[in-house]
Amino acid sequence: MSYKTDVNTDIGTKKEVNQDSLLVKQGKTAAGDVVCVACLCDGMGGLSQGEMASSSFVRRIDEWFRNELPGALSKEEKTEELSANDMDNKSLKQVQIQLNLIVQQMNEKLKEYGRTQGFRIGTTVVMMVIVNDEYLVMNVGDSRAYVFTNSQIGLLTHDHSYVQQQMDLGKMTYEEAVNSDKKSILLQCIGASEEVRPDFHTGSCNKGENYLLCSDGLWRKLDPNEIVKFAAQRDGLKKLTELVINRGETDNISGLLISI
Repeated sequence: MSYKTDVNTDIGTKKEVNQDSLLVKQGKTAAGDVVCVACLCDGMGGLSQGEMASSSFVRRIDEWFRNELPGALSKEEKTEELSANDMDNKSLKQVQIQLNLIVQQMNEKLKEYGRTQGFRIGTTVVMMVIVNDEYLVMNVGDSRAYVFTNSQIGLLTHDHSYVQQQMDLGKMTYEEAVNSDKKSILLQCIGASEEVRPDFHTGSCNKGENYLLCSDGLWRKLDPNEIVKFAAQRDGLKKLTELVINRGETDNISGLLISI
């Protein structure tokens, strides 16, 4: 079994550089497990060389997929008594450990590079790893992961942003957050934060579900129901991109879709 994927990224109407970077990979382990890895990073538009930060993180994930993930998914050291789901869950726990380590290493690497060059760089990340229809989602910043069918949608991630924090504390309404001049302020960013604590979420994939990873340039001017309506259509991500551009979005716009 393989997963249907779609990717679209657009520089937008005002940026000189596309600071978003994306990756999607599929493969099988030696044991025949189907694996899909998707990663989307949004380099900080307000920081110098954000495209370097996002692309370097994506390259690191590409290396991890080829060289380290196979070991995390190996069942050689797992006991015979474990069920298939238990083994997948144990594998995803090892994947989580590896991804958290990569985030910490890349945070230090990008901070050090910025210090030597005299500027700050940073990137968000939203990432999904699927192993035999069990998934792990990781996020830092305000790039998001949604799950949707043809009738409903849910958000799998929680923004690490100032306005989300204020909403969580009951100090700001959703409408105030949407219109706030502080909506782009991030509380966590790989390369620009002293400490980074990625969020992780696990679950099971079901037939008919779609998973959308996207930068804030895509989701910020969309109603979630519009994602349900358009995203899984042919050229759906392009349609959504045109929609937000027509509504005045000037940021880079990127989306990555996985359909089960």
